[in-house]
Amino acid sequence: MDTVDRLRRQISGTVLTPADAGFEAARRVRNARIDRRPALIVGCRDAADVAAGVRYARERGLPVAVRGGGAHVAGSGTCEGGVLLDLGAMSGIEIEPDARRATVEPGVCWGAFDAAAQRYGLAVPGPRIPSVGVAGHTLGGGVGDLSRQFGLTCDSATCFDMVTAQGKSLRVSADTEPELFWGLRGGGGNFGVVTRIGFRLHPVERVVAGPLVFPLQAAHRILPLARDWLEAAPDEASLIALVWTAPPARLLPEALHLERCVVLIPTWFGDPAHADAVFAPLRSGPQAPVYDGIRPMSYLAYHRLLPEPPNVRQQHVYNRGEMLAELTDATLERLLDRFQRAGPNFSLVFGALGGAIAREPAGPTAYPHRAARWFVEICAQWFGDPRDTRHRAEAEAGWRSLQAVSQGPYGNLLPDPEPEWARAAYGANYARLARLKREWDPDNLFRFNVNVRPEAAVESAKEKVS
Repeated sequence: MDTVDRLRRQISGTVLTPADAGFEAARRVRNARIDRRPALIVGCRDAADVAAGVRYARERGLPVAVRGGGAHVAGSGTCEGGVLLDLGAMSGIEIEPDARRATVEPGVCWGAFDAAAQRYGLAVPGPRIPSVGVAGHTLGGGVGDLSRQFGLTCDSATCFDMVTAQGKSLRVSADTEPELFWGLRGGGGNFGVVTRIGFRLHPVERVVAGPLVFPLQAAHRILPLARDWLEAAPDEASLIALVWTAPPARLLPEALHLERCVVLIPTWFGDPAHADAVFAPLRSGPQAPVYDGIRPMSYLAYHRLLPEPPNVRQQHVYNRGEMLAELTDATLERLLDRFQRAGPNFSLVFGALGGAIAREPAGPTAYPHRAARWFVEICAQWFGDPRDTRHRAEAEAGWRSLQAVSQGPYGNLLPDPEPEWARAAYGANYARLARLKREWDPDNLFRFNVNVRPEAAVESAKEKVS
């Protein structure tokens, strides 16, 4: 019997080869710049399917890519010539409201998780885009607007169910496998295929938030104002700032669509009665906003504020995030100058960190950038020819201009799988992760990720001896 047919008989999910209908659509991720062809796509419905797919790949010497939400900008959710485990059908969510606990499968995206938890007024710190996968975001550390109160996404993770490189199932927690638990919270998908994540939930109900829009000419005054406002604000406050050509989105009035502008989205998770006082410095600064959309809203409505582009699978994306200890006037001037000279497909996103992130609320994790207080995303997004280098060149020049002040890149926003970028993303934790990789995946079966190479641990050991 053909080995592919044998695999089909072993699993409850699906198996696609390049000759099968549906393969072309199934191999794609949410970045048209990524064009890779796996040898086989296994659509998994449970952990047993995952284990069968891993064993199939190992027996044939094929590497394994893992797709949850498929949103990683470098295209980690597909591969060239390997076995792709598509976990999209593994979409179970269990909420225990009294215990404030959740269990989530890896095909779940944040919009579905938030909706399930919000039925009980609960949430976990997560990204601002609902279509991002829960598993990948968590394994990369995970930052969001709730992080200033409750820490990283991975700080709320209490356990992981995982299929190892040998195809065996394992429960990982601080009690059962403390070192691997450390590595899974921020070390990415390097050590196995996560099939369930347990989370601690936090009480979050209504939010006061919305856009304050300023003309681009005011950016040199407004961005320092927003920075200083956040420095003095309590952890219940957060902020995202965008410098962009505004898309035609419901977030903004139609008159501002396609205009170059600065959009502040300040957020207040505290007592709504105090919101006006909290936001007053932003509203009464040196430049009045041309639009003020701040209002009370549900947490779900808040997470739908930022638009997702239409035809997302046709959009080419080159985005990279840098972690900064401080956001100086000189850094802001450098980035604004870059924006002024770039085209409409270039944008800047500033995100607030600090607060509970720096306090390691759930103990040490592999995520290395606890001391960063700001996140800066340099974005290029375009339609048309993926080989058009103009847009990518602007973004690349933007993040390179930050290297003297960056603590390192954010692993969840690395545009390409460059080995030296992975080292920078994991920082001082890289050698420890490499030792863990050598223990759990010595053949680097799981390499389509922000990859830690197991041989690096050997090199590190040799260096210490010499």
